[in-house]
Amino acid sequence: MVASLDPSSSWASVEPAAWDDADPTVRETVVGMGLDACIRADDAVNASELEDPAITWLAARFLCEEHREVADEFLSNDATTSPTHTMADLFELALVQDDATATDLLDANTICVGALALAWEVHAGFTPEATCWLIRVQSVEETGGDAEYLSLFDNAGDVENAATDARFGELAEASGAKPNALSELLEGVE
Repeated sequence: MVASLDPSSSWASVEPAAWDDADPTVRETVVGMGLDACIRADDAVNASELEDPAITWLAARFLCEEHREVADEFLSNDATTSPTHTMADLFELALVQDDATATDLLDANTICVGALALAWEVHAGFTPEATCWLIRVQSVEETGGDAEYLSLFDNAGDVENAATDARFGELAEASGAKPNALSELLEGVE
C-alpha cells in the first residue's frame, strides 16, 4: 500500500498493510483513489500543477500509463532532492525490489529511523523517515536490489557489523545526515 506525501489527503486515511493481506474492500478503495488520480491528471494536462504529483505519478505507474510522461514532468520541475535525480527517478528506485518484501523493508526502516534518531542529525527540512528512504534508494541504485539495505540492520558479528556500520554511515552522509556527539562517542566502542 502507498501513503500520500500529502498528509491531508484521503490517502492518509488508508491504514498501511501488505496488498495481499488487505481486505478486498480496502483494495477496491485504493484502486478507486488511484483511478481518481488518473482523472485528475486528465483535468490537469494544461494546468500548471497537479494536486498531488506523487500520487498521480504512482497512479500513472500502475493504472494509467498514458499519464506517466506528464506525471514525470510534474515531478521533475524543480522537485529534486538530489543533484542527479528527479523525484520521478527516486520513486522508480523506491519500488519494492524482487529480493525483499514490503514487511522486510518496513522492519528495516523502523531500525533505520531508530539508528538515525540515536546517533545522527538529519538534513534541515528532512525527517529520519525521509532520510531512510533516500538511504535505501541510493543502496538500490548502486546494488540493483534491497539485499544490501536489509543487511545494514542485521546483527552478523563484529567484523560484519563494523563493515555495515561504515556503509550505513556512508549512505547516511550522502543523504545529508551528520553524525551527532553520541555517534562520535560510540565510534570504536566494541
